[in-house]
Amino acid sequence: METLFKALCSVLPPERVSFSDVDLAAYSADSATPPGASACPLAVALPQSPEEVLHILQIADRLRVPVTPLARGSNIAGLAVPIQGGVVIDLRLMNRIIEINEDSAYALVEPGVTFHELSRALSEKGFFCHLPTASGGSSPLANYLMRPSGNYSARWDPDPLLSLEVVTPRAGIIRTGSAAFDSRLWRARYHCFPDLTGLFACSYGTLGIVTKASVKIFKRCEEERLLLIGFESLPPALEYMERIIRGNLVESVTFWTWGWNLFHEMMLSKQSQMPQEILKPDQKSPPEGVPFGIASARLNGYKEVVEAQQEVCIKIARELGGEYLENDLAKEHFPGCYNYLHSYFVKGILPKPGEESQIRAGLHLPGCLVSAGPSQILEIEKYMWELAKREFEPPYFYRVLPYSHAREFFFAFVVYVRGDIADQLPYIRKLRGIYGSLYSELLKKLGAVMFRYRKDPGFFALTGNYGQLLRRIKQLVDPNNIMNPGMLLF
Repeated sequence: METLFKALCSVLPPERVSFSDVDLAAYSADSATPPGASACPLAVALPQSPEEVLHILQIADRLRVPVTPLARGSNIAGLAVPIQGGVVIDLRLMNRIIEINEDSAYALVEPGVTFHELSRALSEKGFFCHLPTASGGSSPLANYLMRPSGNYSARWDPDPLLSLEVVTPRAGIIRTGSAAFDSRLWRARYHCFPDLTGLFACSYGTLGIVTKASVKIFKRCEEERLLLIGFESLPPALEYMERIIRGNLVESVTFWTWGWNLFHEMMLSKQSQMPQEILKPDQKSPPEGVPFGIASARLNGYKEVVEAQQEVCIKIARELGGEYLENDLAKEHFPGCYNYLHSYFVKGILPKPGEESQIRAGLHLPGCLVSAGPSQILEIEKYMWELAKREFEPPYFYRVLPYSHAREFFFAFVVYVRGDIADQLPYIRKLRGIYGSLYSELLKKLGAVMFRYRKDPGFFALTGNYGQLLRRIKQLVDPNNIMNPGMLLF
């Protein structure tokens, strides 16, 4: 401890290094990790440059101390928790939007930048960015590194990342994509050599710490519009989404079941308790007057084109039994849902009350997140409803959205745990046990792939020679396995 303290304070000023028990305890958990389920770190360091990050990693490597990188701390999946203690590198002070390049349509950002900050800066210049369903206070860079993350991945190419700056314990500071040639060239992911940007995506801090990323941004056009269609079941909604994406009619679309939409209502009202309707035992059947789910789509283009696209979408929806929900009607009957969806799809800004509502309502657990082909999604829905009826307590709900020209669909089934965390620990352990085998079962039975890694070494072992090659790469950049070893990836 004394050696670590002296070493860290030799590269950072004392005010940016903490060994305080109170500070360390705050970094030991997130909203998916109950207190006591993880170790407290030995220290927390807050660098302000990639060179400082490199110095910290070199110290940790020399002392064989685990390192856990943290971007903004609004975590819900246990991916940035110091399971094995060590040093947490908190990147929130690296919070610059370095460049918004309108010519090449990218933004160069650091990990401490939030979605609120990036969205507003882009809006001023007539652009928007990929938006996941994260909170507005979370990090775009961190989210984008966890696989194609963002609703605008439906029609566009699904990966938001271009070039990266990555700090590793042994290979030093690396730049990928076009930035490898010159620190001013951040516009392209691919050039005349193999792609390394993808190596660090989905590595969850186990290969290095990303300190800069150029990310794709998209031009706002003359007319931006939200199109809402209600459906009474998933099959017609799924066909509707596939047809409007492959027909290039909308930029993005997501289907949210009624529970998720009532949660949006709670976000607007700022209730301290969940609505009673959302706690009903029969979670498959919505309350009277509420559609089973709403498909929300973004249209963006010249007004005449958008008008025509909307009419075709409504025609397709009605052919499939869907109900067009006019915006004024939706705003009157479902104000919270409309407010969220309009902000998300049209304004391009994640509504901040979502963070507050999550804290007020209870502990949010990462549910079942998988990707699969269109024909497999209906079987996955059936499987999850049956599992939920046997094992889960209300509320639980899901959302579905297409990626990459609807070649695959993302399916997220989410469970909320209500009440005091200490009282709910037995239920939380039960859920963790279920998730421990769930992804392997879904892969084996339905061909569904885990959307984000869930600390299951057995799942990684299924990759065969691919995994063996990754292990050899890991040996090159981090032979002592100090980088986020609690992920259990290597």
